[in-house]
Amino acid sequence: MLSAFALAPVFTTAQNVEEGKKLFEANCQSCHAVHSEVVGPALKDIDKRRDEAWLIKWVKNSQAVIKSGDAYAVALANKYNNSVMTSFGSLKDAEIKSILSFIKTAPAPIVEGGPKDGEAKNGESKADSGGGGMNNATMLMILLGLAFVLGLTSILLGRVAASLKGTLYTNQPELAPEDDPGFWDGTFWPWVSRWNKTVATIAFMMCFVFLYCYWGFGYANNEIGVQKGYAPAQPIAYSHKLHAGQYKIQCQYCHSTVEKSKQASIPSPSTCMNCHVAVQAKEKYAGKISPEIMKIYNAVGYNPETKKYDGPQKPIKWVRIHNLPDFAYFNHSQHVKVGKIACQKCHGDIQNMTVVYQKNTLQMGWCIECHRDSKVDMASNKYYEKIHAKYKALGKKEVSVAENGGLDCSKCHY
Repeated sequence: MLSAFALAPVFTTAQNVEEGKKLFEANCQSCHAVHSEVVGPALKDIDKRRDEAWLIKWVKNSQAVIKSGDAYAVALANKYNNSVMTSFGSLKDAEIKSILSFIKTAPAPIVEGGPKDGEAKNGESKADSGGGGMNNATMLMILLGLAFVLGLTSILLGRVAASLKGTLYTNQPELAPEDDPGFWDGTFWPWVSRWNKTVATIAFMMCFVFLYCYWGFGYANNEIGVQKGYAPAQPIAYSHKLHAGQYKIQCQYCHSTVEKSKQASIPSPSTCMNCHVAVQAKEKYAGKISPEIMKIYNAVGYNPETKKYDGPQKPIKWVRIHNLPDFAYFNHSQHVKVGKIACQKCHGDIQNMTVVYQKNTLQMGWCIECHRDSKVDMASNKYYEKIHAKYKALGKKEVSVAENGGLDCSKCHY
């Protein structure tokens, strides 16, 4: 009993850290990291710089702390160009304390050696890493071409061997066998000569037509309209590897409608300005503002010198990468919010992409395979609660998306 009481604080602390981690990722991670500076300062040892009561006030309403004349708060605001920190008045004191517990225990990130930009990772083909690739039909045509070349080479070598034998036997008749017509003259050509020319011609043409149709079907099915590996140049060189990977900004921060709408939405420039009104990457460009960030400023008409939006606005003409045909219906919220599908499931390791490319084919067969393999979360998914109750009554412990209606034609086609 004594040991249980002694371990209680440990369990409580572990729970606080885990809860704090979730709250940090949901509320803080877009602008802060524990061990590195992002939009705001690194939060490592923040509990040593300010006491808990001050931090709670700051998180709930940072502007009120600055306006009160607090010296530390004013200095912090000046350092980050008066960038406005979001107020989290809805967070309870206990939740903020949990976040602080997580920050205290957060380990330093481990930097692992990864593939260079443009290289495929271990176990991943070049096609998977955005470099394109060969499908089965193309591979078959290559193999048939090689077989034809090898066959033609064997015929030529056979003719050369026969010619050399003829020369040898002419110069040294005693070496010539009494009757040795050889494979070609004694077996192959007599066999071919017995063919009906019309039947042979038709058979040859049928083989050619069959192979051509096989290749054509594969090409039409796997090449036309399929943009796997497509990686167009964008008007602004936005790096998901930097933002989602290094700084761990959640996808939903920029693609804000992904849990509410059919579309994931293209982030507006104002979303970019939430961070880049302060973050200008001058340290990488000899004290000058990054050219890519300047493109954002030009789009919103922002003057970094006067810090005013007084210029003409220009739309950013992003190039769409993932595109489904008009007759196919796909709902992001259904998959992300209800199905709890991670973005990487369809889009690949987006957090490692400097240039975004289409990871998968997005063809119907690929979707059907996923629906057949993926299991519905019957334990905690309230969206299908009544249907799941019927399955449980039948004794089924797990149900695939396909069994739950995921292969119904009308679900994806109007």
